[in-house]
Amino acid sequence: MNTILRPKRTTIVHIRSKDADQINADLNTNFRVNLVSPIECGQTEEIHAQLISAEIPNSAYNVSSQVVNNTITYADTSTFTLPAKNYDILELVRVITAEASFPFSATFDDFTGKVTLTNTSVSAVVLNWDLSSASKLLGFAQNPSPSIAAGASVSGLGMADLATIHAVMVKSDLAAGNVLSTRAGNSTTLQKISIDVNSFGIIYLNQQDYRTVSVLQKPVVDLITFRLTDQNDNLLDLNDINYEFSLQFMIFDKPRVGTRRAIEEQTATGRRRSQPIDIPRQTVMTGVPDPQPMVRGNDVFFMEEDVKEADDTHPIEGKTHVEAVAEKTILDHIIDNI
Repeated sequence: MNTILRPKRTTIVHIRSKDADQINADLNTNFRVNLVSPIECGQTEEIHAQLISAEIPNSAYNVSSQVVNNTITYADTSTFTLPAKNYDILELVRVITAEASFPFSATFDDFTGKVTLTNTSVSAVVLNWDLSSASKLLGFAQNPSPSIAAGASVSGLGMADLATIHAVMVKSDLAAGNVLSTRAGNSTTLQKISIDVNSFGIIYLNQQDYRTVSVLQKPVVDLITFRLTDQNDNLLDLNDINYEFSLQFMIFDKPRVGTRRAIEEQTATGRRRSQPIDIPRQTVMTGVPDPQPMVRGNDVFFMEEDVKEADDTHPIEGKTHVEAVAEKTILDHIIDNI
């Protein structure tokens, strides 16, 4: 027999950036949405939220002040700023070499993947990589900042890195704190979306992106705030191109108080909360496999094998009283853990 856990109610909300209230006047990736029909639940219920689809243009430049990777500091206080746009490596070295105010030319080695800068001035010049936001872009993040003699060259210790935006991070006040990051600990990330298309294509939430479900700590959702950032928490500049995504809100019953009390009693006796609850068993069931919990999507169910020794006199056909109580207790425990 399969016991399936399903939401009591489900609501889909489709969001278009062009319809939202923009918080940042210059960027359309930080906004709030007022729901005309709020999502509500009762006192014995809770709301689960999940991003289920997204169509976002891959229109953010790989080099810009928004990505924080477009400056080279030299001669102590001078700064060369790369124009914001989408670069390939040939365009990058061309722009650097063509800049008359910057006293270095650039070349790229196809076999090593590294950039070399040559001092084209008549005197030594210091390249200060500690103050340059383009150091990782050019492969010089691990380089010291020495004085480069006139006519001398220096190559990056690392490879040039033009794949500067790895993922779209959809952040929201809906996030329930069940997501952690090495950058900031508790995260407001509602969903991480991998970028698997070239520039000017459409980024979709695909099957390889793990779906994050947030259990909300409030009974009403009527105002939602969103931020779309890169992996470094920089707001994305999509160059004023609109996008869409959809959210699913699911209403579930809260876990039962009795089940919580049973777990708390086990904890009080020194057991770990994650350990299973002891279930009374009949002697005739010795050696019979326990029901195995399985998870498929948002459904939790049990797969049970037929037991020939079952007492058919119990009101639940094919179940003894002990078996029925055991199955119900295990299911309650799994629901609490979820």
